[in-house]
Amino acid sequence: MPDPLDSGPAPDKSGGPHISIAVKDGIKAPQCDLHGAAENSGLKRVQTSANILKAIDKRAQVVIRFESLCAWVPTLVVPGGQGGRPSLRSCLGMRQEEGEVKPQAPKERQILFNVTGEVNPGEVLALMGPSGGGKTSLLTLLGGRSTARLEGSVTFNGAKMSKTLKRKLGYVMQDDLLFAELTVYETLYFAALLRLPRSWSRADKLARVDLVIAGLGLERCRDTIIGSHMMRGVSGGERKRVSIGHELLINPSMLLLDEPTSGLDSTTALRLLHTLRSLASGGRTIVTSIHQPSSRLYHQMDKLMLLAQGRVMYYGDAQCVALWFKMLGQPCPFGTNIADHILDLANGDVVTQSGASAASGLSSMATGNRGGGGTVRRRGAGSATGGDDDMADDGRMDDRAVGDGGDAAACSSSTEDSADEIHRQLIEAYEKRTIGHGPGGIRASELQDEMRDEIAVPGGGGREGSPLPSGNGARGGSEVDVLNLAASTDAGDKWGAPWVQQVRYLAVRSVKTRRFQSLSVQKTAQLLVVAVLAGLFWWQIGTRLNSTQAALDVGGLLFFVELFIGFATLFAALFTFPLEFQMLVKERQSGMYRLSAYYLARTASDLPMDCFLPSLFVWIIYWMTGLRIHPGAFFAHWASVLLIVLTSQSVGLLIGATVINPQNGQTIATIFMLATMLVGGYYVRGMPVWIAWLKYASFIYWGWNLLLKIEFRHRPYDCGLVEGAEAGSKHCSIKQAAIFDIDVDASVMKDVCILIAMLIFLRLVIYYALKHKTTFKGHK
Repeated sequence: MPDPLDSGPAPDKSGGPHISIAVKDGIKAPQCDLHGAAENSGLKRVQTSANILKAIDKRAQVVIRFESLCAWVPTLVVPGGQGGRPSLRSCLGMRQEEGEVKPQAPKERQILFNVTGEVNPGEVLALMGPSGGGKTSLLTLLGGRSTARLEGSVTFNGAKMSKTLKRKLGYVMQDDLLFAELTVYETLYFAALLRLPRSWSRADKLARVDLVIAGLGLERCRDTIIGSHMMRGVSGGERKRVSIGHELLINPSMLLLDEPTSGLDSTTALRLLHTLRSLASGGRTIVTSIHQPSSRLYHQMDKLMLLAQGRVMYYGDAQCVALWFKMLGQPCPFGTNIADHILDLANGDVVTQSGASAASGLSSMATGNRGGGGTVRRRGAGSATGGDDDMADDGRMDDRAVGDGGDAAACSSSTEDSADEIHRQLIEAYEKRTIGHGPGGIRASELQDEMRDEIAVPGGGGREGSPLPSGNGARGGSEVDVLNLAASTDAGDKWGAPWVQQVRYLAVRSVKTRRFQSLSVQKTAQLLVVAVLAGLFWWQIGTRLNSTQAALDVGGLLFFVELFIGFATLFAALFTFPLEFQMLVKERQSGMYRLSAYYLARTASDLPMDCFLPSLFVWIIYWMTGLRIHPGAFFAHWASVLLIVLTSQSVGLLIGATVINPQNGQTIATIFMLATMLVGGYYVRGMPVWIAWLKYASFIYWGWNLLLKIEFRHRPYDCGLVEGAEAGSKHCSIKQAAIFDIDVDASVMKDVCILIAMLIFLRLVIYYALKHKTTFKGHK
C-alpha cells in the first residue's frame, strides 16, 4: 500500500541513496575541498548504502532556518536581593546617588546571543561547545520544546512551527526516556501502533518495526528489556539506538539529537554517526549536539556550529574550522585532535604567546585593510599554496602552520593579550567577519578566496551584515513545500491511532510496564503477614458480641482495615505520575496520543491489579475475625473496602499529579492522612463545633460509617447490656446500646453516594491537573 510518510522515490537497486566517504589506508580524510585534497592525495571514494528507511519525498523535505536567535531564562534571586531589571542609570554606568534605591537584580539571564544558521535536507549540522555553551538550549528551541523567552525567528520552509510540522519532527533527548520494563521490540511495537497513521494496516506497522530494528542493528537485543540502574538490560549504545529508532518509526523529515554519543565508546559513537549520515542522505535534515568527538567522528559532520557562552564562535563547513582559527592566530598544535582544539578555544584555553594575533585577525577579517591584519593574512596566504601540507592525514594541524618569528615580530602590539581578551576577540572575529554571511555559513571556497587575496577589498565588498536570504534561499520555492507537507499528512492522521485503539494499546503497555512490581513477592508477603496477624489478634471477635467492649473491638477492627488499606493504596499511588511524568510530557509533545486516552488506560489497567491484593486481604481477615456471617454482609463489606481503596487511590494520584516532587508529595500525603484519620470518628469524639466540619471532607469518616452499618445494622444485642431497656425485653440492637455516635441501623445509601461522588470528583480533578501540568507552555 502507498506510504503517506514515505511517498518519495524508492531506493535504487543498490540499496538506496548513498553517501561518499573519502578514505586513505583505512583513515577518513577531511572533506574541506581546498585545492582538491581528495584527488591530490590519492584518496578513493567508498560508497556506503543507506537503506534504513526510504528517502524523503522532496515535497516533504524541510529546511530549518534560524536568524538572530536570542533566548532568556528565569534566574534565581540572589540572596539578600530582590528580583527586577537593572535601572537605566546603572546600564549607562552612572554613579548611584545617595539615598537612591539600589538597583534590583535581573530576573532573567540571556543564554543565546544572535545565533543564525540554516540546515538543508541531506545535511548534518553538529553543535559543539563546552558544557553550558547553549547547545541543548538551541536544540530545544529548534524543536519547539523550550520555555525560554525568545527573540528572533525559527522557520521551517519559511513557516513557523505548526502541529503538522511537529509530527514530522523526531527529537532524541540527551537522557533516554524509555520504559525499563519493556523489551526493545515492545518499546518500538507500542510506539508504532500509537504513532503510525491509522490508515496503515497492523502488518505494515509491524513491518516498519522490523525495518527499524534491522536498520539500527538491534536484532541481537530484540527481546532484551531496556533496563535501568536497578535492572540489567541493554547496553548504553543499544539504548541510544532504541531512542533514535523510536523517532525513526514515523520517518521524520527532521531529526534533532541532543548528545547522542555521550557515554558511548568511540567505535559505537562512530557507527551511530554513520547511521545519521545514512539517514541524512535520504533527504532528512539532521541537527545534533556532539560532546568530545574523536577525530574520525568529527569528519562525519557536514557543518559545524561552535558555541561559547551562548555566542557563535564558528559556523560553516566542519572540515575548514582549523583553517579559520589558524588565520586568527590559533592554529591546531601538532598531534592534537582538531575537535579537542576547538573545544579548548571555546573554553577560553587559547594561545597567548603570539601577542595580538587574534586582534590582528579580527582587524583583517572585519575591516579588510592590511594595516594590523597583514600578519594573519600573510601567514594564511603563505600556506595557501601548500595548505594541504599543513594538514595531517587525520585532520591535525602541523606545527608548520604556526607563524614564524618574522610573523610574530610583525604583530602590531608586542604586549601579550590575556586569555579572556583573546577569547572575546575570537568571538568578535566571527561576528564581524566579511565572509560566510550566506545561509551555509563559512564555506571552503570563501576561505580559498580570502587566503589568495593579497589585498583585501575595502569595507569587505559589502558582504558584511548582509542578511540571510529570505526568499528562495538555498531551496527555491520552499515556502510552498510546507503546504504540500501539511496536505500529505494532516487529513485524517492528526493522531496515529483512533482513540479507542489508543486506550487499548496504552492499557496493554501499562500492564506490561508493571509486570515486575504490581504482584511482587514483597507486596504479597506484606499483605499476607498483616492479614494473618490481624486475624489472630481479633480472632473470632465478631461471633461473641457479649459486651460493649466486644462491639468496640469490632469497630476498632473495621477502622484498622480501612486505615491499612487506605494508607497502603494512597502511598502506592503517590508515585504513579511522578515516575512517568517526563515520559508523559515527551510523548504528549510528540503527539503520540490524547491525554484522555492515557488517563483512561492508566486507570483501567490499574483496577485489576490494585483490587486483587485488597480483596485477598478482605478474604483472609473477614473469616478469621468472625465478622457477620451473611452473604449480603460479606459482599457489601468487600465492595465497600474496594470503594474506599479507589477513593484513597484517587487522593494519592491527585497529590502525585499536582506535586511532582515525591518528597513534597509524601509530606502532604502524611499530613492529609493523619488529619482525616483523627476526624474519622474513632480516636476523637465530641470535637469542637468550629472544627468538627472537617470530618465531612474525610473519606475515612464516611468509609468507617459504611463498614459499621454493614456489620451492625439490625444486629441482635443482649438487652441486659442496654441501659434503659425495658425489663423482660428480648430483642435489642446495637443502636439502642448507643455504643457508636452514628445510627448503625440507618441506610447505607448516603455513605455510598458520598464516597462515589468523592471518587468521581477526584478523578476529574486529576485529569485537569495532568492536563495543566503536561500542556506545553513554550514561546509564542
